[in-house]
Amino acid sequence: MKQPKREDAAGKEACQVCRVTYSVFSIMPAMPAAMALNVETGEFFLMDTLHAYSTGHDIAEALGYAWACDCHERNAEQRFDEQFMLKDHSGEGLAGVRYRVRAGSSVIAGGVTDSQGRTQRILTRDSRRLTLEIHGQV
Repeated sequence: MKQPKREDAAGKEACQVCRVTYSVFSIMPAMPAAMALNVETGEFFLMDTLHAYSTGHDIAEALGYAWACDCHERNAEQRFDEQFMLKDHSGEGLAGVRYRVRAGSSVIAGGVTDSQGRTQRILTRDSRRLTLEIHGQV
């Protein structure tokens, strides 16, 4: 069942994900040494920076799960996303591997895997079959 939308702290329509996110993080006390994790990028940042955001949606974006919200702020053009992770036979991420991602015959992304073997996150408007091509290590 779709949740009703209410206004967030900035007076904009907010879904339940953004309302709960704001209600939890807006009341947290200052923690100067605490770190938060952006689950999309895997990068850590100071948790206190979340206090600078005025909406739950902004906090969810900083934490890397804004894709789960159902707000009007969510970019409908980027509803689907995927990320690949390359691992060796022992399960360790393969860093520095060149790759291309195709949707049909079109190349839609390319680059080099990060230190944990991850590709960039690929965003699309609709569900698509993606193909990952590996082109060796840099």
